[in-house]
Amino acid sequence: MDRLQKVLSRGIEPEIGFHVVLNAPEFFERKDFVDYIEREPVFTWHRPGKLPGEYADVVVLVEPSLNGEGTESDLPDDIWNTILGVLRQSFGDNGEQLPAFASSRHIAVRLTNIEVD
Repeated sequence: MDRLQKVLSRGIEPEIGFHVVLNAPEFFERKDFVDYIEREPVFTWHRPGKLPGEYADVVVLVEPSLNGEGTESDLPDDIWNTILGVLRQSFGDNGEQLPAFASSRHIAVRLTNIEVD
C-alpha cells in the first residue's frame, strides 16, 4: 500500500478543531515575544535571527474551557492574558459559547503580524 492510501485508510479524525485569527502586530514588536518564539517550539513562519516580517504568523493552542491552559501558556503573561481575554469576550468566560464541535479540542489561535484597519 502506498503512503497516500495508507494515510487515507486511517481517515480524518472525526472531531473537528476550531481556529481563530488575531491580528496583533504589537506582539511582534516586542523583544520578549520574539525571544519566546525563537527559543520555544511553536508553530511559526518567523525566521529566527531576523526581524518578524508581515507573514511571521505564530499559532498557539488554547484549552476550550478558557481556563488559562494551553501549549504556550508561558508566553509573556500580558500577551497570554490578552489572547485569553479576546477569546473569553468572544466565546464566554468558560468557552460556553464555542460551537459544540469545538468543545473537546484546543482552539488554534493564529497571531498575525498584519495591521488591519
